[in-house]
Amino acid sequence: MTKYAVYTKWHWPNGVMSLDELQKHMKDNIKPSSLADDVVWWKIDDNHHQSVIIYPTEEAAKKELAKRLTGRARDTESAGIKLLEEFMGPVMAQMSAV
Repeated sequence: MTKYAVYTKWHWPNGVMSLDELQKHMKDNIKPSSLADDVVWWKIDDNHHQSVIIYPTEEAAKKELAKRLTGRARDTESAGIKLLEEFMGPVMAQMSAV
């Protein structure tokens, strides 16, 4: 089975949340119940961040889609953030697996 990646890019009109806020958000809202193998978020500049979610399978990514959409709607409403890009597909190579 092939791992599956979901990449996103976001705009924060009032600035990207702090590292402490981001870690708390991930610990409280994502980690407890996510099907993902890993989630990585990084800051591009003061108003943009990107992320990649690695799922064990495409089926796991699809199963969690409704939860991701609900979380996005909540975050868009509460922080005014906007999804700019999203790409999904099978992982073709992963250094840690080589």
